[in-house]
Amino acid sequence: MIGSFSQPWPNRHRSPVYGFLAPRTLAFRTLAHRTPAYRTLVWWAMVAAAHQWGGGGLGTGAIGQEPVPPAEIRSTAETPVAGDPVGDDLAERVGRLVDGLRSDQFAVRELASEQLFRLGPACLPILRVTRRQSNDTEQSDRLDRIIDSLAKQSLESRIRSFLQGGPSELENWPELEKWFGDSPRIRELFVDLYREHPYLVDALGGTPQQLSMGLSRVRRRLIERGVGPRETPQRVDLIALLLPLTDPDFTGGAQYDLIVASLLQLYPANDFRKDAIFGEPFMRMVAKWMSRSDISIREQVLRLALQWKMDIGLTLALETLKQNPDPILLCRCMQTISRQGTREHAVLLAAYINDPTVVFQKRYLGVHGGEVQVGDVAAASIARLNSVPVTEIGFAEPAEHPIFGIIYEELVVPMKRPAKSTDSDEETDQGDDEDGESADDETLDENDLTPLQPGNLTPREIARLIDHAKRREAARVEIRLKALELVPAAPAETPQKS
Repeated sequence: MIGSFSQPWPNRHRSPVYGFLAPRTLAFRTLAHRTPAYRTLVWWAMVAAAHQWGGGGLGTGAIGQEPVPPAEIRSTAETPVAGDPVGDDLAERVGRLVDGLRSDQFAVRELASEQLFRLGPACLPILRVTRRQSNDTEQSDRLDRIIDSLAKQSLESRIRSFLQGGPSELENWPELEKWFGDSPRIRELFVDLYREHPYLVDALGGTPQQLSMGLSRVRRRLIERGVGPRETPQRVDLIALLLPLTDPDFTGGAQYDLIVASLLQLYPANDFRKDAIFGEPFMRMVAKWMSRSDISIREQVLRLALQWKMDIGLTLALETLKQNPDPILLCRCMQTISRQGTREHAVLLAAYINDPTVVFQKRYLGVHGGEVQVGDVAAASIARLNSVPVTEIGFAEPAEHPIFGIIYEELVVPMKRPAKSTDSDEETDQGDDEDGESADDETLDENDLTPLQPGNLTPREIARLIDHAKRREAARVEIRLKALELVPAAPAETPQKS
């Protein structure tokens, strides 16, 4: 139906009276099939309407022909457009046509719309300005549709020229070019970015508020597509997130840093590295983002840096140590330093060798139980920096890892066996029951994998745990002393018992 404007002027071939007759009642439409007199009435009504919109009959030679527009619109329609410069002349013609969009005559509005469309993308800037200032509902509605259609037409034309290697007429192409250079594949990548995240591309190089709004639209788009663990993001999605977050004048905040870290973990690093054109620039972009990421997600960033074997991990870890991080993040920093650092970095880690803060509690009783302290992680990291297995400085089991340096959750501090007493009779003459309990305890220490359930421990089990803790602490002191011996030019101070 005319007026819906679902397509640019779909009913141009029809008389404007069609819009007048279309909304008539069902009874009238039924009557049209039954009464010849009604069809005669319709014919006369169409003639009258044609005279009304055509200007006294001068605009319509026959039913179905287009009416003659007013002089100001007719002069524009009859003027060739192809060679018109974009300037005052064009602005004047566009202004007259835009005024026609709010005419009280339907035919005038239709023809004005058609002529604006025929003027092409050159009039888009003027139309956008007029749209922002318009208060007329009909005019605004038509302008919205004309602008949308012309923008798509303009975009496709510019994209074809861009992909053929011509000068870029696409907004903010330099924002991607400065990272990836200029090549046919990168141009295709930018076109994909332009189509998938146009609001973000439009915001690049803009104010922090514009970048924030562009990022918000990217996030909404990813949610609409269900991107996450089950739906791998596209490369353009990652670039759309990273481009604004690498802008030195913009800070996206922890929420967007967390989104980037989560999505990057879904990609194996080799998928990027093996791409000769895309890989190296993309890794530089990721490193730039990592260096500016919020400290609240630094643990995830360090883990990602280790997984992707990015040297930026060491820089971040050393910087984070200066910020007095929480114990968990502190241990992640030491883990990163143990993998990417050198022997000289052991001096920094020695400062934490006596820290008794618990960062991990084992789930079992016996030799596989106990807890991991910050000082244990420091000792293991120092050993790793010196290429010494952690078992050589006293840990019960290996904890080295080729990617993460050490897995500190796997550190096991053994229980130092109590020294055998040389006192003769009193201690050797203890009862058989006590000997039996001691023997049972030693067997349980070696093989017990009973889950640790503090709420259900018996007094005997509690006493046993206390004894184990004391024996572990004795072994822990020896471990830390051996670790300090590996520190270059560092005095081997005796660790304090925790």
